[in-house]
Amino acid sequence: MIISLRELNKYLPNIKLDTTVEKAINNLGYEVEYITKFSDVSGAQFGKIIDVQKNVNSKNLSIVSLQLKDKIITIQTTAKNAKKGYFTVVFVEGSKKGDLTFSKKEIAGVVSEGMFAGYSELGFDSSLLPFDPEGIILLDKQDVSLEKDPIEAFELDDYIIDITTPANRPETNSYYILAMELAAYYKTDFKWYNLKPKDGYNFRSKLRVSKQEANELTFVEAKVNNSKTSLSDILFLAKHKISAKGIYPVDLTNITILVTGMPAHAYDKDKISGTISCVNYTGKVNILGNKDVEVKDVLAITDAKKVISLASVMGCEESSIDEKSSNIIFEVGVFNSKKIREAARQIKIESNSSTQGGKSLNSQIAYTGISFLKYRASLDGNLVSQIVNIPKVKKGRSVIQSRRKLAIYSNHEFKDLDEFDDVEKTLKKIGFSMDKNRVIAPSYRNDIENYEDVIEEYFRFYGYDNFKPIAPFLKPYEVNRLSDKKGHLQSMGYNEIRTFTLISNQLNILNPFNFEENVQLMTFVSKEREVIRNSIITSMLESADYNIKRKINNLSLFEYGMINYNNFVYGLLSNQKDFFEMKQDICNFLKTDKLEFLPFKDNENIHPNVSAKIYHNNNFIGWIGKVNPKIGSTEFWVAEFKDIYKPSQITFNEYNSDPLKNIDLTFELNSHDNINSKIKEIEQVSDSFFVQQIDDYKHGNKRNVTLRITGTSEQIEKINNKFNK
Repeated sequence: MIISLRELNKYLPNIKLDTTVEKAINNLGYEVEYITKFSDVSGAQFGKIIDVQKNVNSKNLSIVSLQLKDKIITIQTTAKNAKKGYFTVVFVEGSKKGDLTFSKKEIAGVVSEGMFAGYSELGFDSSLLPFDPEGIILLDKQDVSLEKDPIEAFELDDYIIDITTPANRPETNSYYILAMELAAYYKTDFKWYNLKPKDGYNFRSKLRVSKQEANELTFVEAKVNNSKTSLSDILFLAKHKISAKGIYPVDLTNITILVTGMPAHAYDKDKISGTISCVNYTGKVNILGNKDVEVKDVLAITDAKKVISLASVMGCEESSIDEKSSNIIFEVGVFNSKKIREAARQIKIESNSSTQGGKSLNSQIAYTGISFLKYRASLDGNLVSQIVNIPKVKKGRSVIQSRRKLAIYSNHEFKDLDEFDDVEKTLKKIGFSMDKNRVIAPSYRNDIENYEDVIEEYFRFYGYDNFKPIAPFLKPYEVNRLSDKKGHLQSMGYNEIRTFTLISNQLNILNPFNFEENVQLMTFVSKEREVIRNSIITSMLESADYNIKRKINNLSLFEYGMINYNNFVYGLLSNQKDFFEMKQDICNFLKTDKLEFLPFKDNENIHPNVSAKIYHNNNFIGWIGKVNPKIGSTEFWVAEFKDIYKPSQITFNEYNSDPLKNIDLTFELNSHDNINSKIKEIEQVSDSFFVQQIDDYKHGNKRNVTLRITGTSEQIEKINNKFNK
C-alpha cells in the first residue's frame, strides 16, 4: 500500500508527523518497504498567461508572456496548448529542480526567463494523469491564485511511504485503519468524517436489489452535476500510483478504496433496468475497454437483462460511465474471495479492486465504504439517495479472556499485569471492548479468533522494545567433526607418498626444528635405517630423486609422518608450484590467514634467500622454501609444518551489514628490514579484515612500503587514530 505522509497527517491534526513515523508503523505490525521524498522542486510560481505569440525565428517555439505575483516575464515553449487567460506553473529564474537551477537564456533571438513546469517535473507520473504529457499545466482561475505557492497548492512537500500490510488483515489497506491505529499509538486524536450513513440524503432511490450469491450487496444513487474530477483528487490518485480518468464517479471509487479499503463500482443508471443481483455466471461478457472475454462460474452483478460487472473485478461496457453520465449508481459488495480471485485469473487482469476484493472483507468494511461514498458525493455538491440494502454489521468476535496466558506470554507476574492498563485503554480506542471474562474484537476485524490474537494486540501497543530480552539457557550439541586432511591436500593437486621414518646418520643433517638430540636406535637392521629423521623433507627429496630417475618429471607430493620423538608433521614437495602457491596451499590447509612468514637465514642447510619460517601465534610451526644445494636438489619447493588444529567452540556474532572501509599507511624502512614488524604493530592496535601490501618504493638505502588495511569503521578509526595523529 502506498500512502502520502501529508494525507495521513490530516487524520491526526494535533501532531506533526515526519519520517520517524516509519518506526511507529513497523512497531504496529506493518512493514515499511521505503519512504521517499515526493518532489525535488523549489521556487516554482504560479503565472497567468497574458499573451501567446509565435517566435518568427523558430518554427516550433512560442513566446508566452506571463503575469507573476510581482512582475511580468517571458518564457518560450514548444508546447502547443498555451492559452491566454489560463494559469500555469513556471520555473522562474533561481528556482530549482534537484541540482538544476533555472536561469535566463536567449533562444532563437528572444530571452526566455525560465521554463514551464509539467506535472512530470513536479514529481507526478504523467502517464497516470488525464492530461497531454507534452503540454504545459493549464489551470482555471477557480483552482489557483498568483499568491499561492505551487509547492503547497499541489502538496509537493510530501513523503511517499510504501507499506506491506498484514496478509490476514485486508482492512489495513486503508487510511482509515492505519490512521486510527497510529492515533492510538501516539495517544492523540483521530479525525474521521461524520458519515451519517442512515440520514442526510436528498431523495429516495427506487432501486431493487437481491444480493443472492453476495454476502453483502449495497448501493447508493447520486445525481452528479459535474462529471469532471477536481484537480486535487486527480493529483491525489496519481500520487498513489492510480490512474486518474478525470471522470468523477470512476475516480471517486478509487478514492474510496484508498480511504476505506473497500472496493466499489460505479454504473450509469440510465443503462440499467430491473432488479440488480449477484449470480454465478458462465458465458461471454464485454468488459471495459470493449474487450470480449469468456468466463466460467464467476460471480457477476446483473440487472434484468445483462451482466453489468464482474463482482469486484471489472465493469462492463454496457453499463459504463462516460463524461455525459449524470445519474450514477455506486455499488459496494462483499463476495466469496476465492471466486473473486478466480474471475481475475480468468480475464487475466488484476486491479486494486480485484486484489482487495479477493481478501476476506466483511460487512463492517462494506458499511464504512458505502457510507463514505454517500458522504463524499454529497460533500462534492451532488444529490444523493439513501443507502439501499445497507449492510447489517455484526458484533465483533468474542473470546474468553485469560490473564494467566497474558502473564505467561509477557513474562510478567500476575500481580504486575496492571502495567497493561494503558494498553487496554488504547485498544478500546480502536474498537476493542473488555470485561472481566471476555474480550470483544472490533467488528472490522476478521483475524481475531482466540485470546492469543488479543495478546498480540496487547504487545503491538505495549511495544516490543519494552520487553527485556532474556537469553534462553541452551547447551549446544557437541558434534564430532570429521576431517579428511589427506583428501584436502589431494584436492590441491598433491599425491601422497609413504617413506621410511628411519634414515642413516649420514643423511640426517637437516634439522629445521632444532631438536637438541637425535633419536638413535639401539639396534638396527642396516646403516640406512639407524636414526629417526629430524625432518620429513629428507625422505621426500630421496623419493623425488627416485621418481625423477624413472622419468616422472612433474611432481607434487605430500606426506604426513613422524620426525624425531613423536613429533608429527606434514611435508609438501613440488616442482609444479612456486613459493606463493605453496604458501597459499598451507594457509588454506590450516584454515587460517594468521600465519607469519619470516626470512629463514639461521640454518646452514636451508637456502637463505628463498626460505621462510612459519609462525602461528608467535609459535614456530614449520618452514617453506628450498634446501641448501649441498644437501639436495634446488629444483623443488618444499614445506614442512605442524598441524595447528584444535577443536574450538563455534561462536556467532551479530552480522554487521555496513560496508567495509580501508586505509593506506606508508612506512619508511631500511632496505633489508621486513614489513612484518609494522603489521604486528597494526594488529596490536586493532583487528582487521585484511592487510595487503600495495607498494614498495626504494630510494637509496631506504624503502617506503605502503599497506592497505581493510576493516570495519570502528577498526579503521582505531588504526587511523594511532598512525595518523
